[in-house]
Amino acid sequence: MNNKFNNMLQEFLKGVSDIDDANEKLQEFITKYNNGEIEYENTPLDDAYEILDKAKEAKSEKEAIRLAKQAYKKSNECFDAILFQTDLEDNCRKRMKLLDEGLEFEKNRLMKENYFDKDNIGRFYGIFETRPYIRGLVFKAEYLLEEGKMRLAMDVCKEVLRLNEHDNMGVRYLLMAIYAVLEEKDEMLKLYDKYPEENLETLIPLFSLYYKLGDDVKAKEYLKRIDKCNANFVKLFDDSIEIDTDIPNIYRRGDISEIVMYMNRYYFLLLSMPSIGEYVLENLSKKKK
Repeated sequence: MNNKFNNMLQEFLKGVSDIDDANEKLQEFITKYNNGEIEYENTPLDDAYEILDKAKEAKSEKEAIRLAKQAYKKSNECFDAILFQTDLEDNCRKRMKLLDEGLEFEKNRLMKENYFDKDNIGRFYGIFETRPYIRGLVFKAEYLLEEGKMRLAMDVCKEVLRLNEHDNMGVRYLLMAIYAVLEEKDEMLKLYDKYPEENLETLIPLFSLYYKLGDDVKAKEYLKRIDKCNANFVKLFDDSIEIDTDIPNIYRRGDISEIVMYMNRYYFLLLSMPSIGEYVLENLSKKKK
């Protein structure tokens, strides 16, 4: 859902509170929207997002950045324009400065508009207006990890989960991996109790934690569970497959694409265990022969 569509919908549904009336009104909106019958005048923010769309289609990076700056100048509510610029910035110090300044401004703006009220805390990604701020925090956590700043990234991830408990962006997985690097057992288990799942993004950190702590019984238990979730994991270490280092746009659980995704997003955890390949092969390869 884009900004303009969201504004049109909210304006059309204004004053509707009954769920049955809302559903009926929604169907009416969709019909009229598809037929081009909704009267609506662009806001500066709508114009900003239209400029940002042009930036995404720009033929050169220079032109893309120029348009993104123009979009933010048109409306400083268009925080996505800042995020777009940070994604194009190669210099990590300039990138972080731009992002930090943008996040500070955006947080102050949202606070003035009461989005940080108690009723909203915990569901930020479900609110259209606060969604870009959550994306910005996730960007910051990932940039900090690229710089090796584990504890700073940990704090940002915790803030994301405080503001957005449903965790639509999978920050809990990043935090699990960070806890594994830092060997924070109690914090990891507390997080896993809150988000219990059986997939690579939870099991690999748990395996890594117990491997680092020298608990072979637990480490081997989680290694078997990893193998059950995705038998391609062992192939990462025995050179039986060629790994494409490009991050897949879409990956499937249990598929090799999931392994590629994990290598790219959680490289910092794997790098913290330089001899992990020998351990994995020793405990999984024999079983497969």
